[in-house]
Amino acid sequence: MRNTSDFTTLAITSILPVDLNIFILKMELDIVSMAQIVGDNKTAESFLKAAQARKAAIDSVFWNEENGQWLDYWISNGTSSQECQRWKASNQNNNTFASNFVPIWIDLFNSDTCIVEKVRKSFQSSGLLGAAGIATSLTRSGEQWDFPNGWAPLQHMIVEGLGKSGSHEAKSMAQDIAMRWINTNYVAYKETGAMHEKYNVEKCGDIGGGGEYIPQTGFGWSNGVVLAFLEEFGWPADLKIGCNGVML
Repeated sequence: MRNTSDFTTLAITSILPVDLNIFILKMELDIVSMAQIVGDNKTAESFLKAAQARKAAIDSVFWNEENGQWLDYWISNGTSSQECQRWKASNQNNNTFASNFVPIWIDLFNSDTCIVEKVRKSFQSSGLLGAAGIATSLTRSGEQWDFPNGWAPLQHMIVEGLGKSGSHEAKSMAQDIAMRWINTNYVAYKETGAMHEKYNVEKCGDIGGGGEYIPQTGFGWSNGVVLAFLEEFGWPADLKIGCNGVML
């Protein structure tokens, strides 16, 4: 939305999103890998070409050197998405979102030491990391996609990207985020008997809220991300689990 408090300003077709393009890039690269395994060289070459073009576009359209983040890009008002565009720095959305850091999930980015260090420093000063994980944004709109809600997939992609890098500092940050997320999931589970779709990253053990429906329990990606974090990092024997150092 151009106005985050007004649903009538929805402008989905007027913005190029960082995260969606990263998901498509990951799919293109996965198709290349699978096609090579089965010997389908024509498909592999086609999707490799597409992935290379998308990577170049992500670098040129989304990357902001000053911010150390990838920023969503607004297509100018009144311009068709099929028309040629001249890139303008002013069209980058300078609001801070967790999705600005999703590209670090991809090996093409997390293998670049210089990029990793810039992204790590940017994330560290972004204000997104709370006591219980990464907030989706810094905007308090009351909607489920905004502060203080944290969602499991965003935690997973950022942690996995930082963890796969060659930076000791980035790996340490990844583990710290994972511990915060495991802890809040555990505390909430002990208190409510359920895993939840989202969590309030401001407060340990507090479930998320907002949105257009009753928050759901279950919950597939929350379960999966906690299991992935435990498999990757375990739980340090010298680290208490619980809120404010209180064992549960």
